[in-house]
Amino acid sequence: MAFFWALNYVMVKFAYAYDLSSSILLMRVLYASIFSSLIFIRQIKLPKSPLEHLKVFILANLNITGFFSLWFFGETGVSAAVTSIVIYSYPILATAFSYLFLGDRFGAMKTLGLILGFAGLVIIFIRSINVENLVDLIMLLVAAISWAIGTVFYRKYLLGYDSAGLNTLQLLYALPVVLLISLFTGGINIGLLQLKFNLIMIYMGSFGTAIAYFIYLYLYRKYKVSSISAYFFLVPAISVVLAAVLLKEPISALTIAGFAVMSAGIFLSGSFK
Repeated sequence: MAFFWALNYVMVKFAYAYDLSSSILLMRVLYASIFSSLIFIRQIKLPKSPLEHLKVFILANLNITGFFSLWFFGETGVSAAVTSIVIYSYPILATAFSYLFLGDRFGAMKTLGLILGFAGLVIIFIRSINVENLVDLIMLLVAAISWAIGTVFYRKYLLGYDSAGLNTLQLLYALPVVLLISLFTGGINIGLLQLKFNLIMIYMGSFGTAIAYFIYLYLYRKYKVSSISAYFFLVPAISVVLAAVLLKEPISALTIAGFAVMSAGIFLSGSFK
């Protein structure tokens, strides 16, 4: 899951060479919906009541629509480094919300692990921090909050669903809302019907979204939020390595130091209750 999401960072940079509109957002969710529907069709079970439909709709618009849209628009005015740091405040936010709303209790060492994990992330990207627009920064923070609330909402109300089936439903329920957002924020760029761009979107929609989100739901169905949230710091860390390999971006001594601090944080968070 961490690898699939990390590779998305690199793929987005390739996609931006073709377009900077919300068509990228729409294409990602569209391909993810199609891919997930095809491979998980037997696991899809429609909700039996209006209330259950509403719960899935809320999850979809916290995990997919709100998170993806705010991330996409916020990133346009903020550096990639700040984007990663703010978005991956998610593990801390999700753990805090699980404490408040799920009664998820954990000790001081796990808390220290989360703090070290986030500190390592900051160290990795510290030299590239450049905030140009406070509104964009706020959108990124709200995106992280939306994702964290979605995690807690899932744990509280939707654990009875099969992970693969629910993942498909949340993508399908989010798709019409994402379409409306795209239409009202510049329309749909039909000029993007190019082979290379669509290959990028196929990856982001399949492994980068449908499969990664299935794993995410599966893990949070099996484990408490505080047990696995720190491992999400691996996503931006792996993205740095992939960017170095695929985009020839340099890795500094500061980056290595950040990895070391983050690794210590993940170890502490995973080793203690």
